[in-house]
Amino acid sequence: MIREAIAADAEVFAALLRGLNDEPGLRPELITPDSVARDLICDPRALVLVAEEAGSLVGLAVAHPTYDSGRSRWSLWLNDLYVAPQARRRGLGRALVGGVAAAARRQGMACIWWNADEGDTLALHFHRSLGAEEAVVSDFLLEGTAFEALAS
Repeated sequence: MIREAIAADAEVFAALLRGLNDEPGLRPELITPDSVARDLICDPRALVLVAEEAGSLVGLAVAHPTYDSGRSRWSLWLNDLYVAPQARRRGLGRALVGGVAAAARRQGMACIWWNADEGDTLALHFHRSLGAEEAVVSDFLLEGTAFEALAS
């Protein structure tokens, strides 16, 4: 079952997000139930969906609005998509993306944007299987001293 997250989901949701972000260069230890509840579940700007099986949360999707000037329309940016390894290959990822697409359509949006890590063949295959088109873009991240210097 796909549903919107509630505050009571924060602890398990944070654990799932840590699983998604458990790779070199990321800081999963920063993800806490409090930050998840405050910054995602209770923030009206975020669309926060969970996949639930037999009463347990096993997947998540987090999206937020972004303006696509090339299409002159609002869209959703699917920032996080994760299904726990033991729950994969059951259609939950597809259902989560479908839930994001349905929310975007209800809000009059034109599309969903997201990315995948280069070399993540499982994710790339999954995204292509949904009918998503690959956009040739480069993501940039400004943080730390470079962020502080530019923001000054």
